[in-house]
Amino acid sequence: MKKIVFILIVTTFCFCSKEDDETEPMQNLVFHSLVAEKDTISPGEETHITATATGSNLQYFWSATLGDILGSGSVVVYTSSPCNVGTNEITCKIKCGDGQSKSKIIKIVVLEE
Repeated sequence: MKKIVFILIVTTFCFCSKEDDETEPMQNLVFHSLVAEKDTISPGEETHITATATGSNLQYFWSATLGDILGSGSVVVYTSSPCNVGTNEITCKIKCGDGQSKSKIIKIVVLEE
């Protein structure tokens, strides 16, 4: 009887550990594109910006030389104020779960009214 219980325990352990070993491998980070809905706007206007990337456990970090970034993740909204006339750079930095990171910059022109 003890032998049967031991065999059952060992068999269960083997099947469970095989399932745990089948985790998805980390994917290399590839930053495909950074695209704005509109690349020229008026003061106070906004535009959506989309970052497209592949990889594991992606995190997005956004910044702008002037203006505001609203939202988070792969799609954000950039909005400008009357003081932001000219060419403004929006940077998206993406970090992957294994520590890789890549950045892209897009330029949005804010026209003087």
